[in-house]
Amino acid sequence: MKVFRTLSSALLVLLLLAFAAGAETAKIDDPAPEIKAPAPEVKAPVDPETVMARVGETEIRLKDVREILGRLDPQRAAMYDNEMGHRAIVEEMVNMELFLLLGRELEVEKDPGFVEMLENVKKDIIRRFAVDRVMKDVKVTPEEIAEFYEKNTENFTVPESVRASHILVSGDVEMEKVREDLKAGMSFEDAAKKHSISPSKDQGGDLGYFSRGQMVKEFEDAAFALKVGDVSAEPVKTKFGLHLIKLTERKEASVRPLDEVREEIVEALENDKKGKIYQEELARLREKYKVEIIGEKKEEPKEEVKEDTVGETGK
Repeated sequence: MKVFRTLSSALLVLLLLAFAAGAETAKIDDPAPEIKAPAPEVKAPVDPETVMARVGETEIRLKDVREILGRLDPQRAAMYDNEMGHRAIVEEMVNMELFLLLGRELEVEKDPGFVEMLENVKKDIIRRFAVDRVMKDVKVTPEEIAEFYEKNTENFTVPESVRASHILVSGDVEMEKVREDLKAGMSFEDAAKKHSISPSKDQGGDLGYFSRGQMVKEFEDAAFALKVGDVSAEPVKTKFGLHLIKLTERKEASVRPLDEVREEIVEALENDKKGKIYQEELARLREKYKVEIIGEKKEEPKEEVKEDTVGETGK
């Protein structure tokens, strides 16, 4: 029963996604109702055992609705996680139960196609459980985590980075105007907003943090050569134009602490262990069940070279 419930849930999710997509593009005379978020004061029931609907002897509860919500992507889930959204889900769940009853009336379980599909689903579930059973004892110890961290420190190194602002202009004439405003006391940020042709002008020229290799070489070399608070003495020419650069912050190279990367290490080690177990188990199974790939070329055994004994007899 759980298998069919899972399949029904998957189908319901697809129906809801299709319904939502249709609602977004529906015309005014579209018969499909548009779901709108309720007023803030309207609250959905919180008891997971709350019965939302009945179809014959089957009860649909709030926990069933939440199970469906959990299978939607976050944006869709947020759209349906309200009173009207729950109602839409319940309606579709009712429809699914009605089609289930119809299927039983029509005795679809006797259909050869149904039997074949059911067998394929059963095989997939058996495979999944078999793999899970083989992998169930995979664990990563604290000692393995620490050892991996020590041996792979370079993988957790954060390179030196700087934070800089710039004023980008197309030529010398425009740059001279920038210099005049700065000399007159205008702040670098205001000058960027006034003169820069870069999208960063709205942030006062701020480019945020960047490390080596992220900017064009001329700009990068000049920025990393500055001291915090300094402005480049001369404009820096790149393919984009002329830049006046101000270095605002610098972060030295560092190594991310173990606590910060622990989950990444655990995942890497677990995947490595699972990969090895998977291959080992496949090798064992291939040997046990004598796998033969039809048409696969097999390596021919080398024939033993025999010495010519003719000369020994003189014949």
